[in-house]
Amino acid sequence: MSSRGVFALAMLTATAIGAGATLGGCAAEEQPRIPLGEAGSATPIRLAAKPDRTGLLPMSKWPAACDLLPEPAVREILPAATVVEMKRVTPTFETGDLGSRDRVFPGDASCHIGIDFAGAERRESRDYPAYIYVTVRAAGTPELARKNYDEKVVLAGKECPADLVAATGLDGCAEDIGKWAFLKNGITGELSGLAPLLNDGVYFEGQKENTYADQIWRGTVETEMLKAVAARLP
Repeated sequence: MSSRGVFALAMLTATAIGAGATLGGCAAEEQPRIPLGEAGSATPIRLAAKPDRTGLLPMSKWPAACDLLPEPAVREILPAATVVEMKRVTPTFETGDLGSRDRVFPGDASCHIGIDFAGAERRESRDYPAYIYVTVRAAGTPELARKNYDEKVVLAGKECPADLVAATGLDGCAEDIGKWAFLKNGITGELSGLAPLLNDGVYFEGQKENTYADQIWRGTVETEMLKAVAARLP
């Protein structure tokens, strides 16, 4: 075959391949992007009691974790969420400054928030592709809350970036791979996230090539959630 014939055949093949990709459509189509919002302003909660002689607020007067990050606040940050399920939970963990044994905590001191998106896959029907957890660890005097926070920071590893601390107005903020410890005006707690299924066909607006969705979740979504919590702390 002449060189002209080889060239013509190559052009015909390339055209056919291009047409197939266009007709098939699936490989060439870009996945829809999930928009991201920002934490809005909020009215801080009001505590209905004062600390007792131990330095703690009465358990019944602790702020409910779900009140620190209510559903409308979640939807401000994730406006495309198809489901936001709020679940009040009693936390169970041992705190050194409050005793050497597991303590009883209020039944709403933790909040488990399940979040779903269109197109996100689930391993099981009961699983959501993403979760946010908020827990109030102590509420009382600034001194007691600071002590509890300092013990948590030792475990957490590093302080939050200065710009995040300034944006939230927190008295203390520490981070360790998706877990955030916070302190403000006598209340300390933690926020964490879990998004094991977000890399399966889910893309956020602004997500760059070779960047995974769970990186956006940790670096952007969780920090905005933290800002929303901080805005509601007294």
